[in-house]
Amino acid sequence: MNVTRTSSFPFLYDGLEKLSSTDPVIGIDLGTTNSVVAALIDGRVEVIESDGSPLLPSIVGMTLDGKLVSGYPARNQLAAFPDRTVASIKRRMGEDIRVSMGGQEYSPQEISAMILRTLRDRAAARLGQPVRRAVITVPAFFNEDQRQATREAGEPGGLTVERIINEPTAASLVYRAGDDRLRNLVVYDLGGGTFDVSVVQMEQGVIEVLSSKGDTSLGGDNFDQLLTGYVAQAFLSQNGIDLLADSRTRWRLLQACERAKCALSTETSVRITEEFIAEKDGTARNQDITVEREEYENLIAGLVEKTVECVSQAMHDAGLTLDRIDDLVLVGGSTRTPLVQKRLREEFRREPRWAVNPDLAVALGAATQAAIQSGTTPGPVLVDVATHSLGIEAVSDTPFGPKLTFFPIIHRNSPLPARYEDIFYTTHPDQVAAEIHAWQGESESLAHNRSIGQFRLEGLNQSEDADHKILVRFDLSLDGTLSVSAREGRTGIQKSIEIHNATSRLDSAEKSAAVDRLRYMFGDPDTGEENSGSGSVPDSFTGDFEPKHLTPGGAHPCPSTTCRKATKTDCWLARRQPVTVRQRKTSPTSSV
Repeated sequence: MNVTRTSSFPFLYDGLEKLSSTDPVIGIDLGTTNSVVAALIDGRVEVIESDGSPLLPSIVGMTLDGKLVSGYPARNQLAAFPDRTVASIKRRMGEDIRVSMGGQEYSPQEISAMILRTLRDRAAARLGQPVRRAVITVPAFFNEDQRQATREAGEPGGLTVERIINEPTAASLVYRAGDDRLRNLVVYDLGGGTFDVSVVQMEQGVIEVLSSKGDTSLGGDNFDQLLTGYVAQAFLSQNGIDLLADSRTRWRLLQACERAKCALSTETSVRITEEFIAEKDGTARNQDITVEREEYENLIAGLVEKTVECVSQAMHDAGLTLDRIDDLVLVGGSTRTPLVQKRLREEFRREPRWAVNPDLAVALGAATQAAIQSGTTPGPVLVDVATHSLGIEAVSDTPFGPKLTFFPIIHRNSPLPARYEDIFYTTHPDQVAAEIHAWQGESESLAHNRSIGQFRLEGLNQSEDADHKILVRFDLSLDGTLSVSAREGRTGIQKSIEIHNATSRLDSAEKSAAVDRLRYMFGDPDTGEENSGSGSVPDSFTGDFEPKHLTPGGAHPCPSTTCRKATKTDCWLARRQPVTVRQRKTSPTSSV
């Protein structure tokens, strides 16, 4: 590699001559938007954080006083000094080009080396010893030039690259660790700057990639650019100023839209505000626009469809049909995009799952391979996911009329903690209250799911300009605590409940009854009481321990004063009023 600026950064090359077979080997996910480092610590692979964050923005900059910065400091100066900052260099790896930074030119390998050096130092501080060896991941669809450029970046970054492995392969290493059964996986990896999908076969610890497809220029960055163009066009129409024409305002707007994109993964709308972003006729102009999730999804739909087509092609190339795929595994931060999950769910008729946190899966896999490279067998990676889908009941329109249906809000296998919100509508324009009834399960039919809590949102807007929207949000914590909140759009009135052990099969009353029954049968150790030895249970402890479900034919009294039927008993839906109805008009697809 022709490194032309070594005199500026001589420290990048230190220590390589001192390599030892006992030196630790770290795993690095060198990403387009963010990079991550992980290592084997106390027998388990662990992502190494700095200042509370596991992610390092893959951005390098030069300050005004000539100091090299990377990560968050470099990202913070990107909008103000775009000519002194370099981002998304991974997309240029393998190209014979130079990029400018602070008046000097650098190869993509040199910029990547600066990121690798920061990750190396982060790992050394955590491990308490020098780090000189690494396993680095690349997209499965990287060509040989791109792979070689990644390897070359290691040396100026102070690292010997022990191995280059594909990102989907790395993610597979932490998926179902210890499971030796034959399994066929589709690993869908949508990161910040690249996309690839691999069909992987796992058996007895051996991972074989059967096929790969992808696009090394498609990722979350493209989503950012589409949203930025949309917002810039709106500003141009209102103010006659092109925010994309100036590099400073362009980067500033791009960063604001990136934050908005991330927010739209869990929220139904986001407000993008940037004060004094431009000036016209001596007057400062502010950016202030609200973007709905539906608008954003319309912008990116074409790119998402392109990834879905790649999945189909990869399965075809592997010679596998849908019924032979065991799991669809999501990797990369951009897989948090609701439209991505929805389209995969629709197209492949299965619930996508994450191996671990999608931002961290590849680095953990790289560290697992690094541990193996060092002759150590790491313990399994701990994975916390939602074990059941959680949602609410709502009315859906069917060919046979309205029907109460389960609508998932947090889907099964979502990594924890999880947060998501969706918009519902009142069933009648003059509805004064809404019943928010939370359920756990996988079926459209409420009868096959489990009720976990409910509350009433009262005092709904009755004015002529009421939009009848109700925003329902679910927050599920690592310990299984579920917070359910509902807020009316116009008035802002809100109510919420907290449900403990939302993923448990038994509610508190059932648990209490089970404890009482077992104490009687086996004797309470605190009281010393013992049963008669007959094994029988008194009448007070017998009964149905299954959850009680409200069915359409139940005798639930009607709380609504807005029923349009002649009598309350003429309409079973009225007996369950007030409820909410989803915006879409067709019957929802089951989550299984």
